Amino acid sequence: MSIQLRSVSIYSHEGERRDVEFRLGALNIVTGASKTGKSALLDIVDYCWGRGECTVAEGEIRKSVSWFMLHLDNNGEGIILARRNPGPAGRASDDIYLARGVEILPPDDKGFTKNITADGLKTQLSSILGISENVHMPEAGSTRLPLEASSRHAIMFSLQGQDEIANRRLLFHRQGEQFMPAAIRDALPYFLGAIDENHFLTLKRFNEAKSRLRKLEREYADASAVTREISTSAQTLLQEARRVNLVPANANAPDVDSVMELLRQASAPRPMDLTSTDDPTADLGELEDRRRRLRGELQEIREEIADVERLNRDASEFEVEAKEQEARLASIGLIKHGGTAADTCPLCENHLAVPVPSVLEIRQSLTGIEQQLASVRRDSPRLQARLASLEGRRTQAEERLRAVQVDLSARIQDNERLRIQQESFTEQARVSGRVAYYLENVKAVANDSRLPQAIERLRAEVSELEQALDDETLQGRLDTALSLVNRDLTAYAGELGLEHGDNPLRLDLKNLTVVADTVAGPLPLSQMGSGENWVGYHVAAHLSLHKLFRLRKRPVPAFLMLDQPSQAHYPPERDENGRIDALADEDQAAVHGLFELLFKYSSDPSSSMQIIVSDHVELLAPWFHDSIVQRWRDGIKFVPQTWLRS
Repeated sequence: MSIQLRSVSIYSHEGERRDVEFRLGALNIVTGASKTGKSALLDIVDYCWGRGECTVAEGEIRKSVSWFMLHLDNNGEGIILARRNPGPAGRASDDIYLARGVEILPPDDKGFTKNITADGLKTQLSSILGISENVHMPEAGSTRLPLEASSRHAIMFSLQGQDEIANRRLLFHRQGEQFMPAAIRDALPYFLGAIDENHFLTLKRFNEAKSRLRKLEREYADASAVTREISTSAQTLLQEARRVNLVPANANAPDVDSVMELLRQASAPRPMDLTSTDDPTADLGELEDRRRRLRGELQEIREEIADVERLNRDASEFEVEAKEQEARLASIGLIKHGGTAADTCPLCENHLAVPVPSVLEIRQSLTGIEQQLASVRRDSPRLQARLASLEGRRTQAEERLRAVQVDLSARIQDNERLRIQQESFTEQARVSGRVAYYLENVKAVANDSRLPQAIERLRAEVSELEQALDDETLQGRLDTALSLVNRDLTAYAGELGLEHGDNPLRLDLKNLTVVADTVAGPLPLSQMGSGENWVGYHVAAHLSLHKLFRLRKRPVPAFLMLDQPSQAHYPPERDENGRIDALADEDQAAVHGLFELLFKYSSDPSSSMQIIVSDHVELLAPWFHDSIVQRWRDGIKFVPQTWLRS
């Protein structure tokens, strides 16, 4: 037995849990009215398994649920696989939680934290299922990449959604999505057992043996060329040696011996002239530092010159203004030189009882102006001298900077020459090394008499592995597997009384459909009429595949989920508490026959299969009643009413 479902659970935002438990190796029926959440069970399984998009329909579940959880059973081991609900309009969540060896479910979602990535989950589930290393190589000329079957491919054979089970053009889960048909075609041979577990190892051994054989054949060809004619490799190396001046450009090589002698000359070590190829960057740093210091010094001098010029300009402007004020005071001509008493009128020289304040101020202003003018005239020569000194320093600094820049330019030119010399020496050393390696290998190969025997042994090994990987052999194994599937497919179609079921039926792997081989020619499922046939052939094909999966113990989940298989006879809009009494006799018989086949299939001890069906119908048969695990009617739904937010 492989992986089966113990339960599907949901958690509310408040941490409450709702479980839908299933019986292992048995038929499990979830019945109920429309819009109760039955279809969400399959979508939750698909999403938790690692699908890149949450397909749970928008509504109560998306709004009220925080986490989805699967409780898986792997041959008695309990495995929890939980994933956060992305919420309304959300595409998917990266929060995935995986725990092994779990028997008691967590009461709330507080312990769910991301502990695995989507790719890590694929690897873990593949390992749990027992999927070994494998690869499908597309046919020659195909643009498809090699495919490795994984758990993401295995789940496609265990799910049939409501819009898939009655589809006449699509047989498998997600077959209508881009690139999925090719993935299903490439993965199915592995899951059917047509490509055994040793195929991948045999393919790796074959590729490695071919690679070793090509290498030895090249070495042997070079060795043979040395003794018979000038080899292409030797000529190419000789041209390289001429290009980098390891040998004279006009050196002739008319025969093998001449070529080998020139190559030996080219491989001889050559000392490097250290006197002409010193370090190209030895003094560039020092010159750059000097230039940087001189630029800083020159900038400081320029700033000081600007300050002195500004001070000199301000003094000149003050002197002009002060002279104008002095001239205005002196031009009055009324104040006597030699000094007039403070109490004497400067105009009539009469005695004043109270000195006039304005006279004092005029005298003080005139005196102050004269003193300031004297100070300016005294400092002006000093400013001119300082300015001349700074101009001289600036000239010297500019000359030193020009000299450093000249040295720097010269050094850069020298360095370019040295760089070219070094690159030339490096190129010569590289070519010389290749020539030496070639000569050493040719010598070793020429002296190794065991090489032909090693090539013959490898050729025999490649031939043997090629036979094991022969397309006809692989196709034969695939034909055998499909023949077994087709046998059971025909038998199940006969039990269901499907149209064209009395003809040989086969699974068309190329077109991923069911074909009836009639007298008039092949008839694919898309050309068969009625929804009853479409649903019936979907169910029959998947039961046939899983029967072979189980017999060959293939790494595919041992459960099959079917959503609304009775829809062709009992559509949701005609639901009357699940009873089918109102249906026509042939519809009642078809629905009864479909569920009875599912019950018999899951009850067969050799199948060890778990079948989970979500549907509206409720048959009166005791075995059907015993198979019901959930009944969602009269207000009972997947999401409890208490979880719904106003």
